[in-house]
Amino acid sequence: ECMMVHSRDLNHHLMRLMVCAMASMVAAGPAYPGYSTSTHGISLTRNSAGATITVEVGAEGLFRLGVAFSVSPTDPTPISSPSLDPTRVMPPFTPTTRDPGFVGIKTSYGSLLANGTGAFVLLDKAGGVLVSSDEPLHSDVSGNGTISYNVRNLSPQGNGVWPGAQPCLGNGQFAPPYIWDAGAKVFAYAVSPWEYDPDKIHCYPAEFAQPSWALGATPPAVAAAASGDTCTEIKNGTDVSGETRSPSAKNGLKNTTLASCCGACNTATDCEAWVRTADGKPDGSGMNCWLFSHVDSTNPRGDRTFGGTTQPPPPSPPSPPPVTGWSGKGHQMDWYLGPASSGYDFLGALYNLTGAPAVPPRHGMAFMATYWGYKSMQEVEGYMHEWRNGSYPIDSFIMDYDWFGPDPCGDPNEQGGYACGDFGYRGAFWANQSFVQADGTTVVTHTAADVLKHFRAPPLNMRFGGIRKPRSYSNVNLSKESGWLLEAGSNVGAGGNNWNYSVAALRDWYAKGHEHFLADGLSYWWNDEGETQWFTYLYWNMAQKAQYAAVKPNQRHFTINRAFQPGMQTFPAITWTGDGQDCSHKNVLLFQKYGQLYTACDMTSPDATTLVRQYQNAVFLPIMRVHQMHGVPRFPFLWGGVEHQVAFREALNTRYHFLPYLYSLAHRAHRTNLPIIAPASYEYGIGGLAGGVLDDQIMVGGDLIPADVSTGKSSVGENASTVSLPPGEWYTFNTTETTAGNQTITATLALNEFPVYVRPGTILPLQQSVIQQSDDIGGQLLVQVYAGRSNTFVMAEDDGSTLDYATDYTSATKMTSWAWDDAAKTLTWASVGGFAGNANTFTTVQAQLFTASSSKLSTVSQLSKTGTIAF
Repeated sequence: ECMMVHSRDLNHHLMRLMVCAMASMVAAGPAYPGYSTSTHGISLTRNSAGATITVEVGAEGLFRLGVAFSVSPTDPTPISSPSLDPTRVMPPFTPTTRDPGFVGIKTSYGSLLANGTGAFVLLDKAGGVLVSSDEPLHSDVSGNGTISYNVRNLSPQGNGVWPGAQPCLGNGQFAPPYIWDAGAKVFAYAVSPWEYDPDKIHCYPAEFAQPSWALGATPPAVAAAASGDTCTEIKNGTDVSGETRSPSAKNGLKNTTLASCCGACNTATDCEAWVRTADGKPDGSGMNCWLFSHVDSTNPRGDRTFGGTTQPPPPSPPSPPPVTGWSGKGHQMDWYLGPASSGYDFLGALYNLTGAPAVPPRHGMAFMATYWGYKSMQEVEGYMHEWRNGSYPIDSFIMDYDWFGPDPCGDPNEQGGYACGDFGYRGAFWANQSFVQADGTTVVTHTAADVLKHFRAPPLNMRFGGIRKPRSYSNVNLSKESGWLLEAGSNVGAGGNNWNYSVAALRDWYAKGHEHFLADGLSYWWNDEGETQWFTYLYWNMAQKAQYAAVKPNQRHFTINRAFQPGMQTFPAITWTGDGQDCSHKNVLLFQKYGQLYTACDMTSPDATTLVRQYQNAVFLPIMRVHQMHGVPRFPFLWGGVEHQVAFREALNTRYHFLPYLYSLAHRAHRTNLPIIAPASYEYGIGGLAGGVLDDQIMVGGDLIPADVSTGKSSVGENASTVSLPPGEWYTFNTTETTAGNQTITATLALNEFPVYVRPGTILPLQQSVIQQSDDIGGQLLVQVYAGRSNTFVMAEDDGSTLDYATDYTSATKMTSWAWDDAAKTLTWASVGGFAGNANTFTTVQAQLFTASSSKLSTVSQLSKTGTIAF
């Protein structure tokens, strides 16, 4: 492990050597009573709670807190989880102690310590307490086991991530096995030896309960000051406020003299002050003297006389620390935790632990169209022509149940002998087909491979993806005999006989059965209804990645999935927001907070205008896809009139113009863990906007704020947009118009409008020409600059399809660093990397500068290794 080199950064190799050297120093250093050293930290022997506690580094920026009631103190091995990156880097550490009786490790980012009871404390790098706990609790000792902690100092608020309940899977629903507390600035991730809850197969076997305020924390009563002679402390023309009546004269006194009024206060044991009418006459209550056990302050009043002392209210006692339960199933638990001051810190910690986001194939970030309900493959091919003939940019078609069984195959030898339920094609759609072309010629195909080759060739140039279900249709008996099926309670969607993808033998068999599809020309998979147990989608993608490795070695694996578990970003396996069709930016951002970098939303509105809005709203999402189940496909040329067709086309053209920018953000995510989209609060904090609305406002690359123009299928409010702008001035994209920030703006839009706001200093590398597919990218680059701030942006270019970037990033990519000097009004660039270029490489560049008063276009320049454009 010490010699393992991380693929993203050779400096990580040096980090590993430092870790190993540090571990040797710790092992050879002084022994702590009751503790032993481990490779990455220390381990306590059996403590008073009966557990072994391990404190180690867990990943860059994180610690591992291990609690085990069932293993040897000399074997504090981390729990295995398919979500965790086995190649993650372990940072260096030194032993440290803290009174009373805490021992642990210290790193550049903080410290984690535990004591003899098993209680822990997490410190930031300055030594401040972030969270602390009581001793661990062990319940259900003879059963499946449960370990829990009462943890203090957490206070979920604002832009944190706190599911508040056990993470479970549903249709477009999932929750993370972690929290990020934005108030306490802490990230924590739970790992159980169970891969799913043994009592609820669809759920994760650990949870972080919402904090509740500690009970019995009522502040102690503040004793009243001892009474003095109130007759000597008299103020004429004075009344009281914040007063409490003395029980000895609750309703007041009447017919008193000044001396008898103050004397009554002196006599009462609880009286601190009194007030009497200045002329001695009773007021409307019939009283002329009132006694008080407490007075906050006095105020002028001509008809009153005051005597005694005032006692301002004591400062409110500090709120009791919130208490929350961290719990997990099993007799052993690991919690990975560390400081996370911002949303970017939290995502960095998550991806350091579970793996860096992979870069999708470039076509995966373009546009794809899905439909369930085709009657023939001629209908499929006809729609492909309509997309191309109408100049609607698109890269791929995806088919639902139509393309494969479970319909009977007919001839058992059809399609190479594969049985139609699990590993075969739907014969009537694929075998011996003919397609009449516009010029009157006919394309004749005999096999599925022929059909896919026809789709991929000009003029269609269309990739093809197919749906997969997680169950067996035609190999049920074999699957039962082999022990490959999940229990009946795992049923989701269309039925049972769901495979247990955690079984390696099943994954191998499944992968081999699917290899012929990829060999025939199928491009990627759409995985549906995989909420059968917690890790189904992740293990399923492992099997599919093996297919790619066997048939398309060095090609990027790419799938669409209905739920997400951490670790899936490393394939990458993208997720859509489920069949509920909530395409609001707020809903999409929830998926990003839950760890999914690559999210799409099905656009399914039966209203033409709302469907346009859904297309517009998806332009700046990481993944853009349309889908419909039966009825009229949600394809642009089937909806609305000419005005709608123009709006659909403009939305798709905008997506393809932005491909160089979005694809560069995917590369940035791989290198730095920074997301493509994020809540604007990650960049600006909650800010001055009421209610923390920036937490629900999408921001792209830290540069762009697109308005939310559609939130569902309904036509209600279909022409309205809402956007919350952070502080500062904001440009409207592609214009010189500016708008003041720190406000929420609603607007009524024309059909082809979808507002996008641009931060000053933004540099946008765009495809200048209109293209119809991602394979046409390249040629002349348009670089837009929005004046007002000096800034930089790194544009990434590579072959768009291979894994070369993951094995040797420097040699496989061309990284062009663009730098805008706002004072000098110059744009410079410098390129590095070994990628020599191909037909999709940009060769020339034109820059466009936007200021609040004008827009200027430069002349066209060769995109050489370095260059400067001055305005």
